[in-house]
Amino acid sequence: MGHNGCSMSRRLDQEIEILLKREARSRLPLLRQILIYLDPFALFKDASSGPARMRERALSYNRAMRWMLVPYIRRWLAIAAAFALLIAPAQAAAAQQAVFAIPMAAVAVGCCIAITVAAVTVTVYLLLGRKAPAD
Repeated sequence: MGHNGCSMSRRLDQEIEILLKREARSRLPLLRQILIYLDPFALFKDASSGPARMRERALSYNRAMRWMLVPYIRRWLAIAAAFALLIAPAQAAAAQQAVFAIPMAAVAVGCCIAITVAAVTVTVYLLLGRKAPAD
């Protein structure tokens, strides 16, 4: 990655830090606010690219900010629970009328997606809490 990649990465890091402020997020378009509300990793930095020093700083930032994942875990578990509660009524409706089969399947898929997002978020939370290996 060249110089442009590093400067772009720095700009993204600065944008992420600005978005930590509620008033900055409130000025965003509604769709972007919804995406940040649902994306557990939207406010984390990329620790997988760039020079080693930038990756280390990004990882350190991400470890310090791992607490932000807890509300996302709760949010996605609540979404999964809401979908799970809708599966039985949707299944009953689908049994009565075939037109409800697709919405029933969508509810089941939504539940699976929500459980997966919650599981990945819990995993990342736990991994960010691990001590860095000694070199």
